[in-house]
Amino acid sequence: MPPVKSTQKSRSDKSGTRKAPAGRARSAAPARRDRAFKSPSRGQRAFGRRGQAPTGIAARLAAIFNAGRLFAVTALVLLAATLGYGLYAGGHVANFAAGTVTQAKSLAAGLGLRVDEVTVEGRTRTQASDVLTALGVTRGQFIFDLDLDAARVRLERLEWVDRATVSRHLPNTVHVHLVERAPFAVWQRGGRLSLVDQSGALITDRNLEAFAHLPLVVGHGAHRNASALMKELMARPALAARVQAAVRVSDRRWNLKLQNGIEVRLPARGISDSLQKLARLDTENGVLSRNIRAVDLRVPGRITILIDSDSAAQRRAAFLARSVEGGRDA
Repeated sequence: MPPVKSTQKSRSDKSGTRKAPAGRARSAAPARRDRAFKSPSRGQRAFGRRGQAPTGIAARLAAIFNAGRLFAVTALVLLAATLGYGLYAGGHVANFAAGTVTQAKSLAAGLGLRVDEVTVEGRTRTQASDVLTALGVTRGQFIFDLDLDAARVRLERLEWVDRATVSRHLPNTVHVHLVERAPFAVWQRGGRLSLVDQSGALITDRNLEAFAHLPLVVGHGAHRNASALMKELMARPALAARVQAAVRVSDRRWNLKLQNGIEVRLPARGISDSLQKLARLDTENGVLSRNIRAVDLRVPGRITILIDSDSAAQRRAAFLARSVEGGRDA
């Protein structure tokens, strides 16, 4: 019997395709898995780009909802801004705020924070009605409505007031402290008279009859320089009592008018020494009680006495009479 030869023939499946051996099938399986991860298509690569509509019903609905919400928020913001601008431009916001503030002030005033009393300290010559007018408060007013600085400025504009202080004494009192000016001299320039203080500040032009006892200073700049002159005169009371007026000459020196009509001409500098010499001369010789017209002290180291013209004529006549009599006796 002939030997039987074993031959291996390739088997085919029902579809006619050739099957590979088992070992080969196992080695080719990884290659089939690699081919399963294909490169993304152009449509897939475009997904998610700006302007690209999302795919899928859920994604489209979510996008529409997000877009609608953004639009709604934007519309509400624009509407609120437009409404706010309209209220502001029409004055409604200001009116509402003002009304609210007014109501709050009324409530606070009702609780006791209102002006019920005004106390004034240091007032001597200032009228009480002028103080209240300058203060600018009314009874029952909300006490914090009073502007203290503005009230102080108005008070210091009053004639007699030099300095003022305004304060609140809660709950219902406004206190005013005044420092009034002290009258120092009457200043005459031209035909106008005014009362001035020691610094030369103008006080008032009214009711000057009550201050006739004060020194009279005359001329341009006299009110500013009167304090220094009066200080020198007050150091010599006997001489100061004789002075009726002090006349400022060219705003650089003084002439003193005495009560008996004598004029004392002082220098621009060295007033103290000149007055000391004049006082000594009057004490020793009574020169200021004689019938003379003026004493000139303007030249340093020299005193010039000007005799009245009538007195000079009388003296000359008396001298001539004595001379004639003397000649007869001789």
